[in-house]
Parts: sequence; C-alpha cells; structure tokens
Amino acid sequence: MSSKSHQLSKSSLIRSIQCLKSLYLYKNNYKLRDKPDIKQQQKFNRGHRIGKLAQQLFPEGKDCTPPNPMQYQQSIAATKLLTAQQYPVIYEAAFKYQGILIALDILECKNGIFTAYEVKSSMSISQTYLLDCAIQYYVIRQSGIPLEDFYLIHINGNYTRNGTLEIEKLFKKKSVLKEIVKLQPYIQERINAAIQVLEQPQAPDIAVGTHCTKPYPCDFINYCWKNISSDSIWYLQGISINDKIEAVASGITTIEAYAQKHQDNIKLKSYIEHTEIINKKELLNYYKKIQYPIAFFDVEAFQSAFPVFENTKPYERIPFLYSLHIKNTTTEDYIHKDYFSKADADYRKDFLLKFLEDTAHLNTILVYNDLMEKNVLNYLADLFPEYKQEINKRISIMIDMEIPFKRLYYYHPMQLGSLSLKTIAASMLKSSNPYLSVDVKDGEEAMAIYNELFYLSEAERLNYYNKLRTYCKTDTYVLTIIFEELLYKAKSEF
Repeated sequence: MSSKSHQLSKSSLIRSIQCLKSLYLYKNNYKLRDKPDIKQQQKFNRGHRIGKLAQQLFPEGKDCTPPNPMQYQQSIAATKLLTAQQYPVIYEAAFKYQGILIALDILECKNGIFTAYEVKSSMSISQTYLLDCAIQYYVIRQSGIPLEDFYLIHINGNYTRNGTLEIEKLFKKKSVLKEIVKLQPYIQERINAAIQVLEQPQAPDIAVGTHCTKPYPCDFINYCWKNISSDSIWYLQGISINDKIEAVASGITTIEAYAQKHQDNIKLKSYIEHTEIINKKELLNYYKKIQYPIAFFDVEAFQSAFPVFENTKPYERIPFLYSLHIKNTTTEDYIHKDYFSKADADYRKDFLLKFLEDTAHLNTILVYNDLMEKNVLNYLADLFPEYKQEINKRISIMIDMEIPFKRLYYYHPMQLGSLSLKTIAASMLKSSNPYLSVDVKDGEEAMAIYNELFYLSEAERLNYYNKLRTYCKTDTYVLTIIFEELLYKAKSEF
C-alpha cells in the first residue's frame, strides 16, 4: 500500500466499488457534484432518525459524534480513550487506519468483549450493507480492537405498533460476521484500487452504464452524462440493460442505429419514421366502455420507516392525498375535488369517507396504471371492512388509462419506449405540458416531502401542503387533457 496519505471513508469506499471515476471526482472535483434532491435528503434524514432510535437498544452510551465533519480527529481520540477504558456503550465510535476513516453506529463492550452494531433503515440485508460492514470491520480490527462479533440492526417488517413505539420489537439484529470475514480480501483489494486511482493525475475514463444508478444513483450523473446525446441508446426504455450493453459493445450507441437494426419492432419503427401509432378502431372500442359521469382519480401515499400511527407497520403504504377531476356529462366542464390529510394525526377513515362521498354518483373512474389506486382502496377495505362493499363498487368501475398506451392503441415516437405519464405528457403536449410549472417532480418526491412533514411545525408545513395538492391535481388534470386528445385522434378523419 502506498505511504501517501489519503483520506477515505466508508462511504467513499462504497462509492469506489460502484465507480472509481465517481470516487476521483468526489475527492478532486467536489463542486461538480449534483446537489442532493429531496428524495436523497429524506433518505439521509430517515437513516439518521433510525440510528438515533436504535441507540435506545443500548442506553446511556457515550456519543463520539464530532462537533462538525471537519473535526473527526476529536472523535477518534475520544473513541480511543473510551475503548481503552472498556466503556460499555459508544455511539458513533470513530476509527482511522492508514487514512481510512469510519464511524460505527454502536460499539458495545461487555466483560472486556467488543461487539459492533451497524444500523440500517431497511427491512432486509443487501450486499451493499455487507460491504459497508466489512469495511468497518477491517478498519476497527486493524485499529487494534478485537471484535468478537458484528451485527447488522435493521427494521422488523412484521412489527405492528400498538401504543407507544416498542424499540425492541421495531428492530431485528443479525450477526454478519461470517459474511464480512469472507469479504476481507476483497475489501483490501478495493482499498488498493481506490488509493491507486486517487494517485492518478486525472479521472479514469469510465463510460456511462448501469453503475451510474446501481446500487445508488450517482451524484455526478449530470457531469458524466452532459455530453451524452439525447439519441443515446441509454435513454431508450423497454429494452434490458444487458441488451444496451451488448449493443454498445457492438458499436451501436444511438437509438437511431438500434432502431434501424430492429425495424420489426413497431415502436422503434415509429421512432425512425417520426410518426405516431394510432389504432382508431381499438381506441374507439376502449372509449365505448366509459360511461358518464366520470372522474379521473390519483392517489399519493407515504411510507414511514417506523410506524407513526396505531395499528400500522414499518413502510406501510398510507394514503394521504387524492385528486378527482369529475365530468358529469360530455358537454359539462370538469369539477375538481381533493382530500389532503395533514401530518398531525391519523386521517385514514376521513380520507375514505370523503372519497366515497365524492365518487358516489360516478359510473366510471379513470386512473393511470391502476395498481396503486386499487392497492390503496383494498388496503382501506381491509382496515375498515364495514365499507368494503362500497369500496369494491368503486374498484369495479375503474378503467385503466394506461391500456391504450400499453397495448399500442396510441404511441408517440418521443416516448422512447416509456409508459410513464410524465413522458407521455411531455411527448403529446410539448410546451403546453402542465408538469412544466409544477414544483414536485414525481410520486416518490411527493412521498419524501410528506415523510418530512411530521418533523416540521404547522407553519412550516403549509407551503408543502399547497405544493403537494398542486402536484396531485396536475396528475388528474393531465389525464383529462390526454383523455380528450386521444378521443379526438380516434375520431379524426385525417
């Protein structure tokens, strides 16, 4: 190993395993990094909160968290002193070996035996988590602490909250010692690779690929992809990653080139010819099933890592917002109705009752990709069985607006194989696309925002309430436009 000092951390080594170029840019061109979006920030906040909760499993520990990230030397010194004293519990125990810095969530010492605990906010153990633990095990052992065992603490998905949050039941502990010991040679290999890359005068030349998003979205995507043509095969949806890699390896790098080779694919042919696919007969048959009064329906839900309400489980999908655009006859204007659950109590029953009231007179409920809406309604039917019959009536009149696109009754060449409503809206509506003026990007971002509302004051929440309602309203408003546009295309003679 080189004697040259490099400040590496557990997270930067995990980054290097995903992409060495990302590591180099992170250490040498940090300003090129994309700013964390709301979804990434919420994941960070969630991990921090879960880590704090898990500390209650080992009460009265000493916290070695530094005053700020630049003062980890104090944490290392404090950890060294406390481990020498065999202090029973240390939070954020910091160790450094040959320039590699790690901070362990919980270090326990009982009768002179040290045990490590790393906390994750997920309900399962991934390979990335094992690599995470393996790096920490490597540094701690090399620092002279004879770890007897290493546990990964994660969320117990079977826990149901009844009364006060029960920390012992919320978490599961699993020893991963055998797995991470086997990974030690690989960790040493990856450390050497990371140090070697950082000693180079410039970033390694690594082409874009699956490593840009897996296992985590890279925060240098905008930099690395800035010169990637909009016609790049990487933007083509509907074909596997392996097919894309194989195509690039054979010299086919653009959608145009790939489409020319696969002209038997009707969607690719549409792209080459710059023409829409319109099956008027099937579109008209689809519209015959729709009976007025109608409504366009969209639901937003959130998932908390630990149950915030009675009789809920970790990551249970809980609806908090719906939007309806209602049209009673073919000639009337649309009426908008919605319901929003404030993040201060459990409003699931109110949510359901208002939905049943707003939809009582309808003959058709239109949704885009009905999986989410049907799952939410079935969830509410199980929760409030006295309303199951009424809920089932609503489900029985649902028609999925994804069908015309999925079955190619209509396809726009600029969808690039995507069935996303946002992509379809951008393709069909161009500059008049209502999503262009909406602050919330997608359902995942809406969920992330709502998850954070539980930790804000009511005054701070108000602005977010309006943004979330506007986003959901836009979803159903876009559906009304696409609905009318498809009907026009189906009836058009030219």
